[in-house]
Amino acid sequence: MATINSQLKINNVPASSAAKVYARSSNEIAFNNLMAARNSGVDGIVSSIRPDVSPALTMALNSLVGNYGIKVPPKMRIFTAKKGFTLEEGDERTEAFGNLLKDHPGVGELLTQAQTEAVNARELALNTVLEEFMHSSGGASYDARGFLTEFREDQESRPISIVYDGNTTQVEELDAIKGWRPLKTTSDFGSDLQAAYDRYMITGSAIEHAENKRRNSLTRLPGIAKPS
Repeated sequence: MATINSQLKINNVPASSAAKVYARSSNEIAFNNLMAARNSGVDGIVSSIRPDVSPALTMALNSLVGNYGIKVPPKMRIFTAKKGFTLEEGDERTEAFGNLLKDHPGVGELLTQAQTEAVNARELALNTVLEEFMHSSGGASYDARGFLTEFREDQESRPISIVYDGNTTQVEELDAIKGWRPLKTTSDFGSDLQAAYDRYMITGSAIEHAENKRRNSLTRLPGIAKPS
């Protein structure tokens, strides 16, 4: 199958060799930087300080959206659909964006590539943090393994979207509390795991303390023997 970059077209004209080289090299740089800490300022707000996950996609969209009457900003939030991609519900640019994708299938491939690479990097970061926790705890107890399983399941089930704001393209995840935010990195998962484990340990200690208190109170009641 032809590579995505080789199919990149601008205004239905194949991109120049220089543009293809730029797209390929920039994509590699962006992907290598994806695991670095991102400075977004506010969760859910795309910032030019964050590395572009797909300079090739950004370049293509910059060249094409105006031809279809698509105005950016406001930013476009792009979701996977049954057939390709679509904008979020209620966005009046959805039909025009669909026509763009129909006329330029290479853009859809770039969207797929950007999301796949970003999600894979997120999964790698999550696995790395969990593995490091297991090694540092000497294998973890049975209860801790259950905690880690719950943590993984909670972190894996997150809606994903691609955001194009006219300057950069980003991949974001939906947080139940903070809303849309950059995909989590190793640093994010490490902080979340530590906070979750602290709550887990505090809750476990509180339950144990309450049980001991109940046992001690029973020994002071007449006619009730101390539980074995």
